[in-house]
Amino acid sequence: MRVAIFSDVHGNLTGLEAVLADIETQRPDLVIFAGDLCLMGPRPAECLRRVRALRLPAVMGNTDEWTAGAGAPPERMGDMLRWTRPQLTDDERAWLGGLPFGLTVSPTADPANDLRIVHANPRDLNAIIFPSETHQTAYWSAVRQSDAELEPLLGGLTAAVLAFGHLHIPNQRRWGNLSLVNVASVSMPGDGDARAKYALLTWAAGQWSAEHRRVDYDTAAEASAFRERRPPNWQEAAAALEAEGHYYPQRV
Repeated sequence: MRVAIFSDVHGNLTGLEAVLADIETQRPDLVIFAGDLCLMGPRPAECLRRVRALRLPAVMGNTDEWTAGAGAPPERMGDMLRWTRPQLTDDERAWLGGLPFGLTVSPTADPANDLRIVHANPRDLNAIIFPSETHQTAYWSAVRQSDAELEPLLGGLTAAVLAFGHLHIPNQRRWGNLSLVNVASVSMPGDGDARAKYALLTWAAGQWSAEHRRVDYDTAAEASAFRERRPPNWQEAAAALEAEGHYYPQRV
């Protein structure tokens, strides 16, 4: 069994199309979207309609909840939400608001072999699961989240793998018997690598393995979309995409 999981599209239609095309070449048995579909990009409605038309299993992200009109978005998201929500129909916002919190793929009858998919963590839509302590030190010269601090988020979870997005950095981390796989993001990379990313999870010989896929896409075309649609901060986004190949306004 092979499961492709992508997350954090954030209104980036160019990146989304590139990832979907690459997923098709891999011929997975199942494709799952792990949340954050519309907010922050220039083409929120087109991204929603593309994913919805494919009838993919999907889970809700924190920005999906905000776009649907629920949750408690931070004040800094106000302008972007006021621009994004009218791009969607009432039915489309209701579809976002009706997405489930999580999904489970069960390769066997034993829950200990399950693959659990959520947006951020098994408890809520916002708290971050960071990379391993070693990788945290490499990224930030400090440990932001020790293994012990994961207990409130992961304690009691029965699964072999937890797959998620939210923090836009591809990584794998072990916590006891649980494998934590951040599938990374289609848009706004947090690791400085401009490519869109997703993960392939494979069940074979009684265990799961994970591979991160990195996909080039036309960032100049996405910059043009920002210039054409002009969402809040469009000038900053277009300039960053043209100069650096990526845009991430809220780095961790």
